[in-house]
Amino acid sequence: MIKQSNFNPYPNEMLPTGFIYPEHYLKLAKSTDNINYDEEYVFPWWFENSDKNINEIINIYKEITGLPNLLPFARNGTWSACFDFLDHSGNPKVIVIDLDNTENYEIFNNFDEWLKEAENDGW
Repeated sequence: MIKQSNFNPYPNEMLPTGFIYPEHYLKLAKSTDNINYDEEYVFPWWFENSDKNINEIINIYKEITGLPNLLPFARNGTWSACFDFLDHSGNPKVIVIDLDNTENYEIFNNFDEWLKEAENDGW
């Protein structure tokens, strides 16, 4: 598996009004070296790059899940990790949802809580 070294978040002017990325997420965007990688375990999540229209992505996720507040930031197979973009705290909740079966989901209080579970191979 290829290790992702960095990624490009959506620029602030494209984000939903009032949404602020978590600081730790923005630091990881520059370098993923601090993610728990080792020889036996390769971090299975791939962080999304901002190469598509954000409104189109939000609408596609709304169609698939029925949830109007998802901003995807990472994928692991059919699992997608999304920020709740209605959370304007600067440390938003993370919703992880199985796009093949949207009844399977988990909610995390923030990005760091999600990352800890993701590093421990939670999916």
